[in-house]
Amino acid sequence: MGCQQSKAVQSQLSADPKNEGAVRTAPASPASLASIRSVTIPPEINKISNPGQRLYRLLEVALEQNSYDELIWTKAVKICDKFANAVNYQHPKSGDTPLHIACRILSLFPYEETLNVVTPLDAMRVFIRCSADIVSRTNGQGYIALHDALNVSPNASPVAIQHQTQIVNLLIAADYETSVEYLQRTNVVYNRSDGAGTPLYHAVARIPDDFSAPPGPTIHFISAIHFPCPNMVSAKNDSNYDKPLSLLYRRFSRQFDQSEKFFPGDNSRREVVEHRNKYKIAAMNTWKIILALLDPLLDKKKAVSDFYMVHAAVNIDCPPDLLRYIIETRPEEVRKANEKKRLPLHVAADAKVGNVSSSISSTSKYHYKFVIDELLYSYPDGAACIDADNMLPLQLAVNSGKTWIGGGTKSLYDVYPDAMARIPVDNFPTLKSALSFSTNYAEEREEELKKNKDRFENGVVKEEHYDAIMMVQKPDADLGDIISAMWANEEDGGVQMLGCVAIANIANKTTSKSKLRSVALTSVTTVVNAMKNHPNEPAVQEKGCIALGLLSPADHYREISFSASGAVASIVAAMQAHVSDVIVQQEASAALCNIVKNGGPERATVVASVSGFTALQNALGTHPKNLGVQREACMALEALTQYQGANLPDLPGVQMAPLLEAARNRFPKECGDIAGVVLSRLS
Repeated sequence: MGCQQSKAVQSQLSADPKNEGAVRTAPASPASLASIRSVTIPPEINKISNPGQRLYRLLEVALEQNSYDELIWTKAVKICDKFANAVNYQHPKSGDTPLHIACRILSLFPYEETLNVVTPLDAMRVFIRCSADIVSRTNGQGYIALHDALNVSPNASPVAIQHQTQIVNLLIAADYETSVEYLQRTNVVYNRSDGAGTPLYHAVARIPDDFSAPPGPTIHFISAIHFPCPNMVSAKNDSNYDKPLSLLYRRFSRQFDQSEKFFPGDNSRREVVEHRNKYKIAAMNTWKIILALLDPLLDKKKAVSDFYMVHAAVNIDCPPDLLRYIIETRPEEVRKANEKKRLPLHVAADAKVGNVSSSISSTSKYHYKFVIDELLYSYPDGAACIDADNMLPLQLAVNSGKTWIGGGTKSLYDVYPDAMARIPVDNFPTLKSALSFSTNYAEEREEELKKNKDRFENGVVKEEHYDAIMMVQKPDADLGDIISAMWANEEDGGVQMLGCVAIANIANKTTSKSKLRSVALTSVTTVVNAMKNHPNEPAVQEKGCIALGLLSPADHYREISFSASGAVASIVAAMQAHVSDVIVQQEASAALCNIVKNGGPERATVVASVSGFTALQNALGTHPKNLGVQREACMALEALTQYQGANLPDLPGVQMAPLLEAARNRFPKECGDIAGVVLSRLS
């Protein structure tokens, strides 16, 4: 039996399956096979009588060690060589199989290419050969081994990620149906503080910056997970509203920000150039992952010209800031028609509400309004264009069931009202009601509301009554709807101000840092966008600063960046634009203080680079008698000057010192000690 199994093991080690993906390992050398016979199992492991327990304990000990045993896979294969049934063992308490533990070892000890030893991929092929159903077995937490295989170490090298990609492909191919069932889950947890989400989302969150020449190994890794279940790119996590594309765009922004980082001294130095080039490469690889998620078949198309990125983005629940970036960088595609003679506007109008099942769809109430508005702004004439089926965008929107306001139907009608002549309005009662409402037939509307109160309570008129500005004020408003309403109604200062208030209230009520992080994932860029769109509205700036200050503990978490997002710059801009506004100065100073305290010397450097010191100095000088401004500005200055590693400009001590002395003398209890600390640092 042992000899027969050895032949089986040898065949597995020499195999080179065609379904292993783009990256493959070479067949094992004869020396590798010889090492199986010569390797020694530790005595404390070998004395375990049950072969399954012996294999499990061997892997478990390797997982518990502080250093990696490069012969662990050879030892595991040796046990399987003699006892094929050993891989069927499941721990009585955890329910883990040897395959679970083997995959877990990879996340702790990334694979390193070594000659003449059995690789993790070799060992897992042997495991599956010995027991084909091992990949389908769940542990006590309900996870198959693929769950652990998706957990990439932050220290993984390009070779390690390539190897792990092969293992992921192997496990998925071994039981495709069970793997797809797992990949469609939205409640997967790796760390409780990170919450529950989709496997794709967690995988994207865990991959390190990829500095390999594009295309880097992270692209193949994420594609291997995404390809079996492409609809999961739009699925909602159970714990938050973040999505893989949102996270990737934040990462891309952070990497791009790093590629343009300014260093003290000569920025033509070799190390500065290398740093910038390194992050340019990382940003390119991140962008290629975004492309792969937008179109899983992209790498199989004949040419890049076959791929219309804008068409792909509007057909899914693409994050608003990413969609805007795509449209701004590819404006010509908004006017291009695909093989069905459809512009992106047609695609967006026809996109079904929630391209994934309703239980996991995260399409928010105003998502399609934002998408259609963006496309109409870029190419309004598109509303009058027909596709190959002689359909106008408005017709497609009505037929797909989009709502009047939140679905963007009204936006299409406003740009090209003649399209309504093609629609049998009587067949769409809610549309007829909406038209009556929007054309200001006040008397008819009032009469119709009295006669059909129940019908309208569930129709379009209810949406008109509870429009965006009403929705964001509701105490139980859904965060996802608040975010989408703010993006879809950027021009409305009231929606932006009240949206910032709603976000601040939600953040203020969070009971843990993990919950605050989940709020910040989608809120930070939304608040910044509100502040950028209404720079002359002090109420928006004030409420935006409050919200950002409350969200600041989430800085650096899952690519949230108060630098790359423009949060710091927006706060300082608010101070510069509203110097005479006491509340704006107070709240902005407090926000800067919180951001620097949570972000450390790097954020202090950013504040200084956007003239934050000058803004705080102006706040002190303009409002010398206001306790709130003096206290918050002094606290912000104390936070900024506490880090020796921060790259700060020459501090304006001559101009700042008299202002700090005045604050200390006028408000000795509230500002005395803090102002004294800052003065000592300035001297």
